[in-house]
Amino acid sequence: MIAPEPRDGINRQSSLGRLLRNNLAIAILIFACLEIWRPCCFLTDDNLTGAYPVFTEIGHHFLSGRSPFLSDYLFGGNYDLLRDPSFFCWHPVYLLASLLAGTSFRFAIIDVDAMAMILLATAGFVTLAHYLRRELSLKISDGWVMFYCLSFSYSAIVLTTGASWFNFLGSQSALPWLALGILQKTWRRGIGLVALFSVHEILAGHPSPNVSTTLFFTIFALGVSISRRSFQPLSSWLIGTGLAVIILSPLLLPAWEGFLTSTRSLGLGIQEAQSNRIPFNVFSPSFFCGMTLWIFRHSPPGHVTYLLELAPCAAAWSLIPALANRARWRGLDMTVLGMMILGMFLVCRPNWLGYLMVHVPMLKSMRWPFRELLQFQFFFHLFLVLRSPESSTAFRRGVAVFGASLFVLPMLWNGLPPTLNATIWNRELLFSGQFDDYWKQVRPLLKPTDRVAVLMSMPVYLNNDFERPHVLLSSHNLAILARVVSASGYSPTAPRDQLYLKTKPAFPNGAFEISQKETLLQERPDLKFITLESLSPLKITLSSKNGPTTDLTPYVPAHPSNR
Repeated sequence: MIAPEPRDGINRQSSLGRLLRNNLAIAILIFACLEIWRPCCFLTDDNLTGAYPVFTEIGHHFLSGRSPFLSDYLFGGNYDLLRDPSFFCWHPVYLLASLLAGTSFRFAIIDVDAMAMILLATAGFVTLAHYLRRELSLKISDGWVMFYCLSFSYSAIVLTTGASWFNFLGSQSALPWLALGILQKTWRRGIGLVALFSVHEILAGHPSPNVSTTLFFTIFALGVSISRRSFQPLSSWLIGTGLAVIILSPLLLPAWEGFLTSTRSLGLGIQEAQSNRIPFNVFSPSFFCGMTLWIFRHSPPGHVTYLLELAPCAAAWSLIPALANRARWRGLDMTVLGMMILGMFLVCRPNWLGYLMVHVPMLKSMRWPFRELLQFQFFFHLFLVLRSPESSTAFRRGVAVFGASLFVLPMLWNGLPPTLNATIWNRELLFSGQFDDYWKQVRPLLKPTDRVAVLMSMPVYLNNDFERPHVLLSSHNLAILARVVSASGYSPTAPRDQLYLKTKPAFPNGAFEISQKETLLQERPDLKFITLESLSPLKITLSSKNGPTTDLTPYVPAHPSNR
């Protein structure tokens, strides 16, 4: 992966075209290996239960000539996706990939989108590194550019396959291009790049990391302006982002108006803001060891301990020789180091910062520090390019191989990245066709006008010994794939005036606690209930206010552990 350096000590430096071809080819090869190792690698966790169903419905609506902005199945049906920021997914690449919903490649929708964003992140980082190498006369070889680039491009894979939506990759892919725009020395090119990739990030990225980008890059642009003693970097950033917002205002205004009417707009409580963090004494070892720590842990990870697997990247150990570089510190170097420290600070979140966040409009709705990790990882890799280590070649290669091994080998050892929501059986049910067979038998028990609510008890929800069959319950957004109308859905930013039920689900997957059944019936007497009665033995029932309770368990395919 790392090209050998000529014996005369001069780093090999190719043209941008050749550098792009080589890096994109390797990035595609790595992605192909991931798909061979685990087909539809990104179709897991929130991607499977949240994003994939929505993109499937959008694709079907396009193919049938209907509006893609309305959902027939979420929150009682006729749900306006444009008003919910959680479903802001109108990038042309995403919309084109959604057309696969009508083909035999329908399960590849998310992975096609992910590959496109990873390749764009790769191209952006290579272009940024080549620009800096030329402008600052950096002595960094093609091989080290490739290593840092691939480490950056795939650093978010554990996050986007195990804990959050794939469109975090859309946010990640915009970062090097935005930095490149800020660093330009001509107004036209700087504003143009910032405007273009701000539009890209808004359409392709997740709203929460997009908010973090606004915060981080405003500070970064200010730092670059100060170091250059010029207003141009900050002006390019502000004018470019302003143009992007104006261009996309027809889409942004409904989403903003919908967000203001959602529960999430009220912000988080102080306990959530302070508890959802990674203490520094956890973050620092996890940054260098990552999933290696997870392999040797014998108990299921909690939320905070789980997050430590998200911090590392293949180039983590290169930080040591980079900091030992004795070259003169430039203003840009110090600015980027400051951005790294800011990212780490916001990830670790001391308690007083959590208290501050709940009172700052821009920060009060930000729960998990995932988006700060994206920013930290970008500025960390940019720092490695700027402070390319000057230690011996053998030492640097040893550090690179060791760090890459700590990043890659745990995934191969464990079989898949860590996850908050187990989806192994759910994937199997979808891929094998058993999901379709199950709903072919259950759907006739429902009328087209029925709205379904999912019920389960708190002990069942908290049970980690047996995977909850989300696809058989129609929880999260999976009612779309089941083609039944759900009384709720999976969205933290659903506008309250569009909710079919005023009663709030007890669980984040859109399911209600069994004790809420009577309250729901008082609100909507015609509701039907799919209840996960127990996990071991697995029992699912269908009931209504006056009708008999139907046991759906005979239709349920056997769990692999019971075969």
